[in-house]
Amino acid sequence: MRVGIPRAMLYHHYGEYWLQFLETVGVEAVVSEETTGNTITTGAVHADNETCLPVKVFSGHMLWLKERVDVVLVPRVVSEEYGMCACPKFMGLPDLARSLTPDMPPVLAPRLDMGDRRYLWAREWYDTARALGGSWLSSVSAVSGLLQNLYHHHKSLVDESYEKGGLRVGVAGHVYNVYDSRVSMGMLDRIRKLGATPVTIDEVQHNNALANARTLSREIFWGFESKLAGSVLHWSRTASVSGILYVTSFACGPGSMVGALLEDQLDRERSVPLMTITLDEHAAEAGLVTRLEAFVDMLKYASRAHATPSADGASGGA
Repeated sequence: MRVGIPRAMLYHHYGEYWLQFLETVGVEAVVSEETTGNTITTGAVHADNETCLPVKVFSGHMLWLKERVDVVLVPRVVSEEYGMCACPKFMGLPDLARSLTPDMPPVLAPRLDMGDRRYLWAREWYDTARALGGSWLSSVSAVSGLLQNLYHHHKSLVDESYEKGGLRVGVAGHVYNVYDSRVSMGMLDRIRKLGATPVTIDEVQHNNALANARTLSREIFWGFESKLAGSVLHWSRTASVSGILYVTSFACGPGSMVGALLEDQLDRERSVPLMTITLDEHAAEAGLVTRLEAFVDMLKYASRAHATPSADGASGGA
């Protein structure tokens, strides 16, 4: 039995846990290849035009897996945080996967709902393990391991002891956008080549991010966006970065709403500079490079101006 997992969207959050689950059950896991231009083009052709870029990338990975696996695992993520919900696209992802082509392999869609503290949804993962041919013991072990991994997902301590000095740029975006080098067009490496250090939201303590997100004038009900917004405010209020890049996708509803909230909040707090970068399948590398160069150059200039004493200050000290 070959079980496919698309290397897209929530794979970048929970992929290692899903792979461990399948390994414990005793089936072969097949992860789609890294995103390419063809992946995006194929996905954009088959997906609905109104969907965001991550969904189109996901569709491309699903089509890559179509002829290579017996079934595909696409969990239905309802919530990753108590009291919050996931973006609707995560909840409908299995249905979208099934509708891509008539000859799509069966899609297994056990729920993942961390908002349910009774973990009633774990039964669906047990049933999935059994459907894949797992024994009672291996199925129970696989579900137990998954629950432990998910419980500790936000509990691990993150090192926020940033070194002083140097230019640091906060990159606030979903990990499936930021860490997919084809989707982000190598954004993190480009920032490093410009002489700055990129800092991502997974380097911020989860509790710190949520605490800052609660200070916004509007409550954010989406778990991923709440962590993202809170991380931006944490960077700003602790002065741990010189500037922030807010990375979102074209046609992302939650992303556009959170972006507007952050722009307003940082403007009122007279905080660090923030620039929004919107990704879609038509984005060109030249445009991204130009904007990154201009942004980093501005931060470098501001840093030098802040470090250089004024003429009046110099003469007064004499």
